[in-house]
Parts: sequence; C-alpha cells; structure tokens
Amino acid sequence: MGQGAAKREIDKGTRLYGEQKFDAAINEWKSALRRMTKKEKLPDKFNTLNYLCMAYFDTGKYREVIACANQQLEMLNSKTMCNNADFLQEAYFNLARGYEKLSEFKKSISYAKGCIEKEQNNENAKDIMSFATICLAKAYHGLSDFYNAINNFDSVLNKTENNPSLHMRFLVFESLGQLFSKLKDYDTAHLYYDRCLDIILQDAVTLAKYKRRIQCQIALPMLHMGRFNDAMEQCELSMKDAMLRADRPVQARCLFTFAEIHRKRKDFERSFPRYESAYALFVEMGDRLNQVEVLGGMAKCMAALKDFEQAIEINHKANQLAEEIGNKIGILDCNIRLAELYILTGNSFAAHQCEESLSRLTAELELFCGVCGESMGQIPEHLDKLQCGHLIHSKCTPHLARYTWGRKGRKRPCPSCRNRSSGNPVLSR
Repeated sequence: MGQGAAKREIDKGTRLYGEQKFDAAINEWKSALRRMTKKEKLPDKFNTLNYLCMAYFDTGKYREVIACANQQLEMLNSKTMCNNADFLQEAYFNLARGYEKLSEFKKSISYAKGCIEKEQNNENAKDIMSFATICLAKAYHGLSDFYNAINNFDSVLNKTENNPSLHMRFLVFESLGQLFSKLKDYDTAHLYYDRCLDIILQDAVTLAKYKRRIQCQIALPMLHMGRFNDAMEQCELSMKDAMLRADRPVQARCLFTFAEIHRKRKDFERSFPRYESAYALFVEMGDRLNQVEVLGGMAKCMAALKDFEQAIEINHKANQLAEEIGNKIGILDCNIRLAELYILTGNSFAAHQCEESLSRLTAELELFCGVCGESMGQIPEHLDKLQCGHLIHSKCTPHLARYTWGRKGRKRPCPSCRNRSSGNPVLSR
C-alpha cells in the first residue's frame, strides 16, 4: 500500500512540476520519499531525489540541491546501488549545478568534469554530458575565464548541429547573452536573448518556464541601449509570472533590474530599496555572484548621491565578496569604481593602487584585443567571438579577413592564439 501511494505521489509531483507548481511538487516528492523504506526501492528513491533537485534548482533553493545530491552519493555506497555509473553521473551533475549557483566555481568545475568523464564510458545517458558541459562553462564564466567558457559553450553547439536539441541551444544562447552582457556588448547580448525567445516559440510546452527568465535578462541590455520603457515592460511581465510561480531567482533579478532602471532615471529613492530587496533574496539563496553585481549597483547609487564614503564602503564589500568567489571581472569593476571615487575624494595614493590592480587584472583576464591591443569589457562596445574562443573588437575583425604574404586562401591567425603558442591556429580552415 505504501509503495503504491509513493508512486501516486511521484506521478502527482511530476504533473504539478509540469504545471510549474514547484512548491506543491516538492511536497508530493518529499512525502513519497518518506514512504520508501525498503532497500530494493533505493533506485526509485534516487530518482525522486533527482526530481527534488530540479524543483529546488528552479526555486533558488541551491543548498537543498547540494543536500539531495549528497544523499544520492551516500546511497551509491550501498550494495543495491553499487556505484551505478548512470546514477553517479547524475549525482555529480546535481552537485556541479548546485555549487555553480552557490558561486563555489572550483567545486562545480570538479564535479562537472567528473560527470563528463563518467558519461564518456556510459552509453545510456547522452544528454547529461551536454548539460554538464554547459554547467562547466558557466562555472568558468563565474571565474571570469571567458576563453574556457566560450570553448565549452561552442563544443555543445557543435554537437547539436547534427542532432539539434532546442533545450541545449537555448541554454547556451542564454549563457552567451549573460557573458556578452557582462562584457558590456549589449547588442550581442540582446541578439542571443532574442534567439532564446525564438527557441521558446518552437517548443513552448517544454521551455515555457524559461520565458520569464529571458524577459528579465533581455531587459538589462535594453536598458543600456537606452530603451527604458521596453526594459521596464519586459521586467514587469517577468516579475508578474515569477511571483505567480514562486520563482525566487527571477524575482531577485527583476528587483535588481528595476533598481538599475530607476538609477538610470536618477530616481534614487525608488532604486536603492529595490537593490536592498534583491540583495536580501540573493543572500537567502546563497547566490554570491549576483550579490556582487547588486552591491555594485548600490555603490553607483551612493556615488550619484555624492555619498562617497558610503560608496567606497559598499565597493570594498563587493570587492571582498568577488575575491572570495574568484570572480575577477567583479574585482575589476570594483577597482574601476574605487579609482574614480578616490580621485574625487583626493586620495591619489589609493587611486594609484586601484589603477595598478586594474592593469594586472586586465592582463590576467586577457581582456585585450589581440589585434589592436586595447582593453575590452570596460566600456560598451561591439565584440566578436572567434572560432578559437578568443574575443576581439568587431571593428578589428576586417583586419583578420585580409590575406597575408605567403598565406593566400587562408585568413590571418588569431593574434592571441599566436601569443599563447607557436601553433598559430587560424580562424577558418
């Protein structure tokens, strides 16, 4: 009787999850778990924990994702499970994506790689490798390793060319939109988000829950492109749906975007409370990467209000958090703001220290265009992604299209690749 009831609860939870009633689905699956007491039911229990990981991930309960995945690892030590390769791969993937959202990027990379290695010897789980590779790329992005992030995103896209997966392509385009937005190429970010919306139209049933996420994310490039009303409209639509579905990650991003819109409009009385609300949600979820971004917005708000002391204090807090998680682009942004603030307050020594840090960080991040040698990612400008994974200014791309003496029919090699090794890989073969 108990096992039959457990199956009914699992099925009901799956139906509720499909209807985006995440909290109700979680309650059904947790109830089913309590009924699974026999050892022979361990595989069913493992799969139910997988369902819980999905729902916890969607609702921003990332610590619970880790807890469920660790339960899965414990179960794999039993004689019944006996370190089953399929199950071990799934547990590693759950740990990888949970740690990525908690901004523990090195742990995420380790588990994602472990998941990918397991998949290579496993014929029964083809999609997990692609999901894990996307997670790996996002973790590299979190560490501001844009080269490895782009290469892993591209590897997923290359695999989906012969076997198109709308879900995979959606996740990659969304992540590339986030990457280019972080590097202040808002036009390219907007383009990737538009492609995401097109994909959602092709599979509205499976990808429906992602629409609000993209509406929220596309609002930010719209804002920086001067489309304030469009940004507000997209964000309001996103927030309305997120509130209905108890989607805390999207709610937090919407609050941050609302704050950014109000700050750009110089409505600081509306802006700062929304930053505070977004920050509180990200702290509750354990999402430290987004905390860094919100603190940056709060610091800009204080600087605009001429409260330089408070702006410096908030920037230092953001910088410390960025250092803890290894987010070098976050550290770079903090130092840019601090250098300006120290100049305004007459602290030339501290400003000089920040400028030295900027030079070092820009070199470490390889945020120099390999063609012109100028920095990238510090001001809004168009960037191009090369086949090798490096970035250059769009205005410099024609230079690489020209033939060189003795290389007719072949384009110039990527300057960054040439500097890295003597292999001189070319852009197009």
